[in-house]
Amino acid sequence: MIFLFLSISSSTLIYVLFKLIERYRVINFSAIIVNYIVACIAGFFLSGSSPYSSHIFTQKWLPIALVVGVMFIVMFYLIAKSTQKAGVAVTTVAVKMSVIFPIAFSIWYDSNDILSVLKLVGILLALIAVYLTVYKKSDKGFDYRTILLPAILFFGMGIVDSFVKFAQSEFISNDLASTFSAVVFANSLIVGLLILPFNKPALKSIVKLKTWVLGTILGLANFGSMYFLILALNHINIDTGQQATGSVVFGINNIGIVALSVFIGLIAYKERPSIVNWVGIALSGVAIIILAMS
Repeated sequence: MIFLFLSISSSTLIYVLFKLIERYRVINFSAIIVNYIVACIAGFFLSGSSPYSSHIFTQKWLPIALVVGVMFIVMFYLIAKSTQKAGVAVTTVAVKMSVIFPIAFSIWYDSNDILSVLKLVGILLALIAVYLTVYKKSDKGFDYRTILLPAILFFGMGIVDSFVKFAQSEFISNDLASTFSAVVFANSLIVGLLILPFNKPALKSIVKLKTWVLGTILGLANFGSMYFLILALNHINIDTGQQATGSVVFGINNIGIVALSVFIGLIAYKERPSIVNWVGIALSGVAIIILAMS
């Protein structure tokens, strides 16, 4: 469970850092570029290899890493646009509810991931908990034209996580986790650098010290979120000899991020969850226990 806890902590730190990036008026895209530089370096440093290692170009997982890398930076951009157009609550729900894709894929693809009644109850509770935890009442009428971006995010984030699960199941052992993560982030970096010259505010911001400080921490957190998730998926229970099932790992990881983010918002930013949010947090705890037992 230690890798799962580290993945949850790393992913939650990303949301905290984006709050700080907004507070210190750092341009999002410039911080994202620095983040990919650092995440890429961290991955290659940990693996002891380099971006120019010939063995990387012969790996069967390389096409998956390239696709995931492109989708990562596209999803980052769409999250920002969706937040502006559809609102924070709708966007958050779309991103978090996308966990149903890797859960369903894992149950369908992995013969060891059996859908028991207990697991089904845990998954359903997890989805309900995510929705209730991030729910925000809005006085504004809903414009159905704003559903497009959240819908794209819902499918896009789900597909990304499903690709990661497939790569982990077929190709990525623990000793390859850092290399795979590094290649993913390197590809995201290349796409970002190609776009950067056309984003003048980000181009000016990228030379600032605060951009590099926050971007560096963001990069380490981003790398950790993927690296530790893969290690959690690869974990083998010593007592049973069974590998962790993706449906349980993705379920606990997702609701853990949501619940921890709410608590940090409460403590650090004095955010006040509603009664509905507290019900969601309580259900999160129940869902985690049920999924862990399944």
